[in-house]
Amino acid sequence: MKHIDPHVHCRDGVEVRKANIRKVSELAREQGIVHICDIPSINCPILTESDVVERLDLARRRRPVIGYSVFMTLTSKEEQIKEAVRVAQKYQEVAGLKLYPPDNEKSVVYKTLAKLGYSGVLAVHAEKASLFKPKLFDYKRPWTHNLARPPETEIASIKEQIQFAKEADFKGTLYICHITLPESAAIIWQAKNYLNIYSEVTPHHLLLSDLQMRGENGLSLKVNPPLRSRESVMGLLKDVRFGLIDCIGSDFAPHLTTEKLLPPYLSGIASYQLYGMALDYLRDQGLSEKDIEKLTYWNIKKVFGEKLKNA
Repeated sequence: MKHIDPHVHCRDGVEVRKANIRKVSELAREQGIVHICDIPSINCPILTESDVVERLDLARRRRPVIGYSVFMTLTSKEEQIKEAVRVAQKYQEVAGLKLYPPDNEKSVVYKTLAKLGYSGVLAVHAEKASLFKPKLFDYKRPWTHNLARPPETEIASIKEQIQFAKEADFKGTLYICHITLPESAAIIWQAKNYLNIYSEVTPHHLLLSDLQMRGENGLSLKVNPPLRSRESVMGLLKDVRFGLIDCIGSDFAPHLTTEKLLPPYLSGIASYQLYGMALDYLRDQGLSEKDIEKLTYWNIKKVFGEKLKNA
């Protein structure tokens, strides 16, 4: 069985050479993945055509052992959105556009995309930044990250993305990344009645909860959006079993140990072992190989269409 990973974050600085495009592709291949879609670090976003050309040239020099695509990052600036749409339409290797908070709170993004006739993938990190409570995070109690970015930030953002897309008559594909709550899955599933919308869940949100963040390695599990309660994890599993979640993406996000354990305590989990563990877990829970193949390959092909026609 082959898989596609629609959500990885490669890093290519000297200090993280073990997480560069080549290495991540090798780790992915070990899990049966035949293509990765790279969302470069938010510290070096792909905003312009020159950024895309530079990244694709770097990828060629790194020589990934599987297929490789890249996302462009969107801002809420109209001229940058226009540039991103033009470049995404020009390059087959550009899988789609990625929208982060707080720019995901701006309806102008959807209005501009609709006006430009963009019909590709808009991948959204659905957390509402205006609802964050950063003062509640205490690095000595890592599980408090779940309080600083509580469940309502995700639910409110997903509802808002759907509202923006509907009001703007957005014709593209709305791809909601790394949902953490069964409530999110239900909202997205209902929106399928009038939007081309898909949901993604990660292996770590299927396998881990905030209980694991109470252990001595809790900071290493800090991720955005956070690990949720055990009840939410079991709810997500139920939704996967009933076919209410569309895709699995790793959200592979490597950091140095010092970046995780020292200020500003960066978020991200880099473990492709969790990918294989999650698939085995789903098999143990009664999912068929056909169901798993839909989650990890065919549904992803459907989301990205022609962009992944050779995957």
